[in-house]
Order: sequence, then structure tokens, then C-alpha cells
Amino acid sequence: MKRELVMLLAAVLGGAPIKAENLSFVTCPIVRDTKTVPCWLAEYKGETYYLGNQGGVAQDFYPPQLNHQVLVEGTIADGPRVCGAVPLRPVKTSVLLEIDRSCNTILPAEDGIEAPQAPPSRNAASWVRSDGPGNSTLYFDFDNDFLSFHTTNAIQSVIQYFQQSRASAIAVTAFRGSSKLSTGTVMVEQPGIASARATKVHDILVGLGVPEAAVKVQLVTEVREPDGIDDPWSRKVTLSVKR
Repeated sequence: MKRELVMLLAAVLGGAPIKAENLSFVTCPIVRDTKTVPCWLAEYKGETYYLGNQGGVAQDFYPPQLNHQVLVEGTIADGPRVCGAVPLRPVKTSVLLEIDRSCNTILPAEDGIEAPQAPPSRNAASWVRSDGPGNSTLYFDFDNDFLSFHTTNAIQSVIQYFQQSRASAIAVTAFRGSSKLSTGTVMVEQPGIASARATKVHDILVGLGVPEAAVKVQLVTEVREPDGIDDPWSRKVTLSVKR
């Protein structure tokens, strides 16, 4: 009731909109079976949150895995429950590599709890952001150099632009990120992760025809101060075509 009153006052008085609550936590993911496709959920402080549907590699949401904990970074969305849980939109999930056999909960299908329809295709904002054909930023799961379907497509687009524009170089800058949990705990990626990401992108560029001398790699090993809001965007590699 208090939250609704504050929102009403803000609208009437012309104040700034109320910011949705950001959450960042590590937990075991949960699979909720439905009549159509499974939903992925996560519990935090007594509440259950909807992360996304099981789907193919073309969707923006890549589901977590059972037998692994997951880092969940998202924003509580207004509106009804989805698949029986509070939706997080946007949300970024990072599978933590260490095996945890306790992460094996599968909930049965229940009447009245259905998976939502797949959203219309759109840009994969949690994986790639572009500023023109020759400039792309690739985002990564925490402590991981995994390249999604979307990031590999973005690399190919940069290569195509490099070749068509007869540019001289592609600058590759790799970053090491950090994440501040809602509890205040700070998670920092391992020291070598920026190098691992840069090496993978470098090898793809060279393997697809970019001269090795034209690939200029820079590592940013300093870690930004995490804020619990923009942390998923600190784990990145930028590509910039230079004339």
C-alpha cells in the first residue's frame, strides 16, 4: 500500500518515476514444468522469481543449468506473476562453473501455472550492443569466456564491415568485471578472464580472415567498483574497426 501511495504522489506531483528494485544474488535455479515448455525460477529471501523459459540459442535469455548455482542479476518488473513467480525483467543469469549436486529441484506442472508465450524477436541486449556497423560490445557470463550465438554473429558482422570498408585494424579491448550482491558481498572475476576473452575473440577474427597484424588487443585488468545495478555490463569485450 505504501509503495502504491508513493507512486501515485509522484505521478500527481510530477516527481521522478519510482525506480524498480534491482536484485543480485546467488542461488540454485529451479525448473518448473508446464504443459508447454519449462520455466526457470530462482528463490531469494522467501520469494520465487521468474527468470525465463527454456528455449533455443536464438533467444536473449540463456537458461541456467541444474547441478550448478547461478548468479542472478535483474530488476523486479511490475505486473502479475509469471509461471507462478515474480518476474525479473531485464535479467542476466550466469552459471557458476563449480558442480553443486544440491541444485536439482524440478517442480511438476500445475493447473493454472503456464509458461508465457515467447517474446517477439528483438536485439539480444544482454549479449550484444552495437554503435554502428564497426563498433560492437560483447557481454559475458560471470567468470566465463563463453560466446553466445548473438556474440558470434556480432563478431562476423564486424569482420564483414572491416573487409568491406578496407579498414586497417580492429581494436579489441577486454575487461574484467565484478558484481555486488544484494547482501553487500562483492564478487570479482578471476584475474585471467579478460585475457581469456580477448584470446577467444582474437582467434575467431584471425580464423575468419582478419590479418593477425590488424587485430590490436588491449586488456583492462582493473576492476570497476560494482553497484549492484550495471554490473553485467562490466564483463565485456569491445570491438572497434579503425580506418
